[in-house]
Amino acid sequence: MRNKILFVAFVALCFSLSANAQLFWIVSGNGLSKPSYLFGTHHLIEKEKIVGFDKVLAVIPQTDVVVGEMDMSNMLSMQIKMMKAMIMKDSTMHDLLSPEDYLIVDAQLKQVVGKGLDKLGKLKPMMISTLFEVKLYMNQNNLKKEPETIDIVFQKAGKKNKKKIIGLETIEEQIDILLNSMTLKHQADMLVQAVKDKDKSFSQFVQLNDVYLKGDLKAMSQLTVIEGQMTAEDKKILIENRNNNWVNQLKLLMPEKSCFVAVGCMHLADEIGLIRQLEKAGFKVEAIDILYQ
Repeated sequence: MRNKILFVAFVALCFSLSANAQLFWIVSGNGLSKPSYLFGTHHLIEKEKIVGFDKVLAVIPQTDVVVGEMDMSNMLSMQIKMMKAMIMKDSTMHDLLSPEDYLIVDAQLKQVVGKGLDKLGKLKPMMISTLFEVKLYMNQNNLKKEPETIDIVFQKAGKKNKKKIIGLETIEEQIDILLNSMTLKHQADMLVQAVKDKDKSFSQFVQLNDVYLKGDLKAMSQLTVIEGQMTAEDKKILIENRNNNWVNQLKLLMPEKSCFVAVGCMHLADEIGLIRQLEKAGFKVEAIDILYQ
């Protein structure tokens, strides 16, 4: 899932040496002339639920560039490319699912999404899983429309303040990672599990939102592996490999520009996360308490 805050008057008040429960971080040292910032986003949560969100936005004018997982400036072009990539060419859901699982998935899609596999069955299973879980989240939270992602809010604020927007990945790279890095059969198995575990999802969504709003990165990381939701190989593909690529880019960007970096909060967590990797590279990474004041 997708970060900014002030450096001037608030620095003395906002720094915290406790690195256990934070979403917002300042990066300094290692020869940086100006600090950069990291913010962990949750791609579905509404910005209104994040305490101190406006204070985070207030730091953007003090930075040089806004960095996200992708540059979302041209959403139409991204959507067209995504639509082309999400279609299966040589397989059908009948090929990937047993007759029993096909009926289960079809029934649940009709109930949650409003469309069954007769309408959605040509989409790659990962895309169907995403659609199912987003709709489930929206239904359970009584949302009439999908919230504007925090990542986009940050990039819009950057544009408003005439800041350059930089994507750590292109849409083509993200499509390849999310839709093509796993076999269709593995994607289909994940879809079946998501559908069959639907009754558990509400409590998990509540947990996820709760630990996110508390800034508990460790707990969020643990939630992704419970019940086998993410295998070690999945985590390597979706998180670790990307983190390694991103941190190499940030090590080059930060000495040149003050960056406001907003990426999914899972990319900050653990030893493989951006926080720890930047520390290993010699930077000083400190939590900022502004969201909790």
